[in-house]
Amino acid sequence: MTPEAAEAPSFSLREHVLPSDRSKIFELLSTGGYFYPREMAYGMALFDEHLVKGESSSFQFMLYEQGQGTGLLACGCFGALPLTDRRFHLHWLAVAGTMHKKGIGRRLEAALVARIRLQGGVKIYAEVSNRAYHDRARTFYEHCGYHTASTIRDYYGNGDDKILYVKDV
Repeated sequence: MTPEAAEAPSFSLREHVLPSDRSKIFELLSTGGYFYPREMAYGMALFDEHLVKGESSSFQFMLYEQGQGTGLLACGCFGALPLTDRRFHLHWLAVAGTMHKKGIGRRLEAALVARIRLQGGVKIYAEVSNRAYHDRARTFYEHCGYHTASTIRDYYGNGDDKILYVKDV
């Protein structure tokens, strides 16, 4: 093994969240620069429900870490859409601000897609605001193969449209 290989950081995916992950996920959502306070509160509410209900929760998480739980680089929350046939919703995906543009988000999104495929999913939906604040999120989804399914005008507020993306799994 070369010295460079010995020093290279290891990365891992983890699907089971722990109570101690709460502060890490909150930090990820609040420092990434892409979530409004109400979106952060929603993300944490999904986490809290998952902690209470465990595997019976309709929300699932995937964490992308450096080393063995030493550093949370990205996290995603997804779940099956009720009353649908094998459709899933990607509630949110967040990447640490220092890790943007390094492929972490794409790797996490690919792992989420693989997990959804294993669960029989055939489509994934993600929603994003049309405001400039979310330009990078929209670009990310488009680069990951999502396309616009619909736009709902003034969904989040006046002048703040909801863009619904879909991806075939």
